[in-house]
Amino acid sequence: MAFVQVMTYKTEHRAEMDAALQRWLEDTQDVRRARRRLLLRDRNAEDSYMEVVFFDSYEDAMHNSRLPATTMLSQQFERLISDGFHFRDFDVADEEL
Repeated sequence: MAFVQVMTYKTEHRAEMDAALQRWLEDTQDVRRARRRLLLRDRNAEDSYMEVVFFDSYEDAMHNSRLPATTMLSQQFERLISDGFHFRDFDVADEEL
């Protein structure tokens, strides 16, 4: 079953987060199982973001979580955000269009 993880956070350090993510993408090119990522910026709350990451399964998401590069990325992100990460995990119940 497809799986989606949603993360919300606030940061004034978007460029540094983007650079750290680019390094992660390069470091995990052959081993990551994330299929797609959306980065959303809140129009009504300055410096507020939501990331939506798509996986083929929950197990694939857990594989990604255990990668050493993911641990490093998470530690870098934690230093750059102001209010901590807020995670939500969803199984895809239906998909249209």
